[in-house]
Amino acid sequence: MAHHGRPDRPPLPRLPALLLRRLLPHAEREEVLSDVAAEYAARVSGSGRGPARRWVWRQVLRSVPSLAGRGWWRGWSGFEARSERMQPGGAMFEGWGRDVKYALRRLRRRPTYTGLVVLTLALGVAGTAAVFGIARKLLLDPLPFRAEEEVVVFWAGGGWNEQEFLYVRPEMTGFRSVAAYRHADATLQVGDAPARLVRGYSATAELFDVLGATPALGPGFREGDDDLGTEPVAVLSHRLWRELGSDPGVIGTRLELAGEMRTVVGVMPRGFWYPDPGVQVWLAEELDPDNRVGNYTLIGRMEPGLTVADMGPHLAMLTGMLDERYDYPEQWDLTRNPELTPVRDHLVGSMRPALLATLGA
Repeated sequence: MAHHGRPDRPPLPRLPALLLRRLLPHAEREEVLSDVAAEYAARVSGSGRGPARRWVWRQVLRSVPSLAGRGWWRGWSGFEARSERMQPGGAMFEGWGRDVKYALRRLRRRPTYTGLVVLTLALGVAGTAAVFGIARKLLLDPLPFRAEEEVVVFWAGGGWNEQEFLYVRPEMTGFRSVAAYRHADATLQVGDAPARLVRGYSATAELFDVLGATPALGPGFREGDDDLGTEPVAVLSHRLWRELGSDPGVIGTRLELAGEMRTVVGVMPRGFWYPDPGVQVWLAEELDPDNRVGNYTLIGRMEPGLTVADMGPHLAMLTGMLDERYDYPEQWDLTRNPELTPVRDHLVGSMRPALLATLGA
C-alpha cells in the first residue's frame, strides 16, 4: 500500500483502503483517501494503532451503503464518475434526482398544498379515464357485433310504432333480419331487497340476431317471444348477472322486472352492449298489431355483399308499402327522406366532435 501525503505517515490498513478506492468516485478518490490517511496518522500518534484502525473501519462501514448506492445510480443513469464529465443521461438524471428530492421535501412541509395537488391530480386522472373509456368504446374499439358494417339503423329513429313494424317485417327485402327496440328502464325486485331501477330496453325477438351476438348463457330471445300472450322473458347483461351473484343456473329462473315476473332466457357476454354501454337488461316486447302508439327505433342487418348505397330500391319498396297503407300527416310522414345509417355513425352521431374535443382537452 502506497503512502498518502508525507512519506513518514503510517499507511492506511490495506482492506479499508481497498474498499474506499473501489467505491469512491474517481474525481474525489485521491482527495478523500488523503484526508482519511491524514486523520488515521493523527489518531495513530494520539491513541495508538488499535483505536486508529477501529476508527478507520467505522468510517468505511458507515460509508459503504451510501457509496455503493451512488455508484449503482451513476452506473445505471450513465453519469460518468471517473471524470465527472457530461454525458447523455448523466447530469440530466442527477438533476432530476435532486429536483424530486426537493419537491418531496417541499410537499412534506406544506400538507394543505400537498392535499390540493393530490386532489387536483386525482380528479384530472379520473376525468381523463372516464372520457377515454367512453371515447374508446365508441370511436376506437370494434363494436361488440359481428360484421358491424352490415348493421344499419333506419330513419325516423324513435318514430316507428308496433303496427308499422309488424306490417313491414314480413316484406323486408335486402335484409337478413330487422328488429325494433325502445328505451324502457325497469324496476328490479329481488327477494326482500329494496327495489332498484336498472337501465333497460324493450326489443323484438330478432335484436340479437341482427347484432350477430350470441348469449354467454342460455338461448336468448327466440322467434315468437314478442307475440301477444307469450310468457314474458328477459336477457341480462353480464354486469347485472354478476351483481345478482353470477349463478350459472340463472337460465329459467324468474325475476320481477317492470312489475311482472319474467323468465331469464339469456346472459350476454362480458363487454357486450347495445344501444349504450350502460344497458343492464333487455326485455322481450309483446307487439300488438293494433297499437299505433310507439316510439321504436328499427335496426337491420343487410344481406351479405350489400352496402348502404345499394339499398335504394329496397327502401323505395318499403316506403311504397307504407304510403299505400297509411295516410301520414306531413310532420310524421315516414315515407319522406328514407335513409339508412351505419350503426357506428348512429351511436356516435353528433357526439363525435364533442368526444374528440373532450378527449383532447
